[in-house]
Amino acid sequence: MNQHFDLVIIGGGCAGLSLAYQLSQFGENCPKTLIIEEREVYTNDRTWCFWDVKEPIHRDLAPFKWNTFSIKNNHKDFEYSCNETPYLMLPSDIFYKNTLSAINSNKKIQLLTGEKLVDKVTKRDAWHIPTSKFVATASNVVDTRPIKSMTKKDSLMWQSFVGYEVELDGAPFVEDKLVLMDFDSNFKEGLAFIYCLPTSNSRALIEYTVFSEDLFTADQLTDRLLEKIGIYTQNKSYTIIRQEKGILPMGNNHIEQIDDPTYLFAGLFAGAARPSSGYAFQRIQTWSKDCAVELKNNHQLMKFKKDSWMQTWMDFLFITVIKKNPIIGAKIFVELFKNCDVRTVADFMSDHSSFWQKLKIIASLPALTFLSAIPELIRSKRRLGGSIDA
Repeated sequence: MNQHFDLVIIGGGCAGLSLAYQLSQFGENCPKTLIIEEREVYTNDRTWCFWDVKEPIHRDLAPFKWNTFSIKNNHKDFEYSCNETPYLMLPSDIFYKNTLSAINSNKKIQLLTGEKLVDKVTKRDAWHIPTSKFVATASNVVDTRPIKSMTKKDSLMWQSFVGYEVELDGAPFVEDKLVLMDFDSNFKEGLAFIYCLPTSNSRALIEYTVFSEDLFTADQLTDRLLEKIGIYTQNKSYTIIRQEKGILPMGNNHIEQIDDPTYLFAGLFAGAARPSSGYAFQRIQTWSKDCAVELKNNHQLMKFKKDSWMQTWMDFLFITVIKKNPIIGAKIFVELFKNCDVRTVADFMSDHSSFWQKLKIIASLPALTFLSAIPELIRSKRRLGGSIDA
C-alpha cells in the first residue's frame, strides 16, 4: 500500500535530521514528512565542533567550550586566546536527543529506522520510494546518502581521521585548553596532526587526522593514534569510552544534481563540507533552516548556497598547496594564527569573513608558495571536471 508525503528524506544523519528538526518547528504547518534511516538506534558516534561566531545554530546545546587553544609544531607550543569566539563542542548524542524529541513531537513527521530502500527511486506522477514495509510517494525528495564507494579521484584531497575518547584516574589534561593541531612531522604521506578536546582533567577526545590525496582507514591510523595517546596520557593506563572515525572530502566535485528541482542531493558530497577544513555542521544548519522555510512557503527545495568566488579560490588554493607540499602545511597554519587575529581566522573558518578579513588572511600567508600553486590548481580542477567558481 502506498503512502503519500509532501517530503521524503532519505537518510537520517546530520543533514536529514537537521532539515526535519527545522520543519518540526512549524507545528501544524509542517509538510507531511517521512525520514528513512538505516540505523536501528542513534548512539554517541561523532562530535561536531564550531566557533561561536554570529550566534551559531544549536550553540546552547554545546556543553563544552574553550577560550584557549594551542597549535604545536616542532616541539613548540603556540597558545592563543579565543574569548571573543570560543570553540564549541557538541556530542552527537545531545544533538540526536534534542532533534529526535522535536521530530517525534510533531505528528506530521514520521521517522522510519532500521529501514533502507529495496529498489531505485523512480518518478511517475510523483516520486516512488520503495521500502521493505511500503512504497512511499512524495512530491519532493531530499537524498542525504553518502557516496557508496569513495575513490581517490572523487576529491582533490581527503581528511581521514580516527579518534578515541579516553578516561583515566590521573589528571594529565588541561581542561580549559584544547589542542587544535599538534603536527606529526614523521608522517610523510600527507599533513598529519593530533586534535585533543579535553572535557575534564581526566577525560578527552583525541583524534589523529590526515590531510592527503589518499584515503586512510581507521585501522591504518590507529597505531599512530595510540602512540600519541600514550604521550598525552603520560603513558598511564586509560579506558577507551568510544571511537570516532571518518573520511571527509576536501575540494570534491559535488554530486551532480539531477535535472528536476523536486529531487535534491544534500550532505557532505553536496556542498555541506567546507573544502579547506571539512567543517560541515553549521553549513548544514544554515541550509536546513533556509530549505525548511522554502518548503513551507513555496513547496520547493533549496540547494546549499555556493561559496563566494573569493572564498572558493582561497580554499582550493590552500588545498593545492598542501597537496603539492604537505610538509609546508604546518608552517602555514602557524603563520596564519601568528599573523592574523583569532577573530579573523574564526570568521573565515565559519563562512562569515568580510572582504577585508579575507585580504588579511591572504596577506598572512607566504605569497610565493601560493602563487606557484595556481597552475596546479587549474590543472586539478580540470581533471575533476569542475570550475573554480563552481
